[in-house]
Amino acid sequence: MFYQEQQLEGKTSKKIMSQVQQLYRGQPGSLKETRQHSEAALLAELFTRNGREAIVQTATPPRYGYVREDCLSSVPLAADGPIMQVAAHPGDGPDFFYATYLQMATNTQYHNEFHEIVLTDGERGVSGWNPERTRRVRMEEAYAGAAIVGSTLHFLGYPDGSLSSLAKRVKNHLVAELAELIGHIQPRLLVVHPPKNDHPDHAHSFLLTVAALERNAQAGGRIPTLLVHDAEFGLQQESLWMPDEEDPHIQFYPMHSPGYIVDISSTHERAQLALHKHHTQMYDPVSGQPKAYADLIDTLAQVRGLQIMPEATTQTPQGQGFSHTVIPDVTSEQNILPLRLPLGSVYRRVKKEKQAD
Repeated sequence: MFYQEQQLEGKTSKKIMSQVQQLYRGQPGSLKETRQHSEAALLAELFTRNGREAIVQTATPPRYGYVREDCLSSVPLAADGPIMQVAAHPGDGPDFFYATYLQMATNTQYHNEFHEIVLTDGERGVSGWNPERTRRVRMEEAYAGAAIVGSTLHFLGYPDGSLSSLAKRVKNHLVAELAELIGHIQPRLLVVHPPKNDHPDHAHSFLLTVAALERNAQAGGRIPTLLVHDAEFGLQQESLWMPDEEDPHIQFYPMHSPGYIVDISSTHERAQLALHKHHTQMYDPVSGQPKAYADLIDTLAQVRGLQIMPEATTQTPQGQGFSHTVIPDVTSEQNILPLRLPLGSVYRRVKKEKQAD
């Protein structure tokens, strides 16, 4: 089975996490110490395999923590309506959002229609293949993955690798086309890449989406809650856009610190099955060698799980990070993420009170 074969690279992180469970089989050591060791080892794997020095041993910045978001707004919020993700490439949905969407889909009191807007066809994503062959195969893979979660795909066909350098006329056309889709679908919640410069197409997808949302707002369209998903592999990157209130302790910490972490333990495996439909991104189709791709996504999910793991639990959860982005008169100040998910599955980043000396 393809999913099982791809675990070759992921054995290290699986071995690390097994140490947490050993404590419940009579092994020595404290639970807190074992969690700290496991988190440090997972972070070292993320940093070193991305060519960085592992200079922190915890993913959560000092003075911060995560608490379960049980207290929902006392003011009735309009939370129903379609969900939309704007992605730069085929495969970005399974990477960053599918597991959370599958959690949303279990909350059947809401209309969970899901639309994926894919700005490029990913035609430059396979070394050694010509663009037309790559485009055809990657689109086929995307439809196979989308079938697992029940999403509707919209391919816009702009050039892969060039979203940061589009000619003004082409850029304006993309923004107008995307704004028209937003106006037609009327999403209540919209998910997009963060404006982190880990990949120019990803960062500029955010900027293009904001421009489309501005046009949508000017036309009187529904103003959605805007969420940016986690940075790639959770690593801090230079940002092309920064909220004014961003704390420097968060902004410059080596690990990206999402405003919210969703417990995806029950849906992560199914989302990984959808991701593994993107065979060209899991294995090099020329050499046949596995890529160090999906297992690092799994490693990050384990790190996010450790960040929200309650002290008394015996099973390490898996998590997926998001941040609520408010742009006045363009995106909603109301974060409906906790309403659209099962109760108790969302954790919010909070600043810890200073302890008295």
